[in-house]
Order: sequence, then C-alpha cells, then structure tokens
Amino acid sequence: MTPQIAIPSGPDLMTYEEFAVAYGYSVRTVKQMVADGDLLIMPRKKDGGAARINMVAFRGRLLQQALNCRYVAA
Repeated sequence: MTPQIAIPSGPDLMTYEEFAVAYGYSVRTVKQMVADGDLLIMPRKKDGGAARINMVAFRGRLLQQALNCRYVAA
C-alpha cells in the first residue's frame, strides 16, 4: 500500500500578518523565522516593497518532512 500524503493548497504568497494568523504565530515570531531561514520570502520587485512568504516553498518543506516522518510506513 502506498501512503498518501496531502498538502493543503492555498495562496502562493502570504504577508507576515496573514501567515501569523493562519498558523497561530505572533508577527514577531514569523519575522524571526524568516531571519533564521525557516521561512523563505519572495524577492521584492522594488525597494521598500512588502515582503511576502513563499508558501509554495513552505508547502514543499512540509511535504518533505512528511515523507521523512517515521510514522508514515514507507
């Protein structure tokens, strides 16, 4: 039997505030996660533009973690 892992779809980009609300973090924690490299941001098109979290990369990371999880039978 092949395990099936579903990663939810959603927006490709989120603001820090949207991510914080969706995942239950404070905005300060989200900014620290970006600074630590735990969350990737999309390059800004212009100086001073709002940073957006790359949700495609985030979901890809969740998928990789799920595949490496010892609770999923391989």
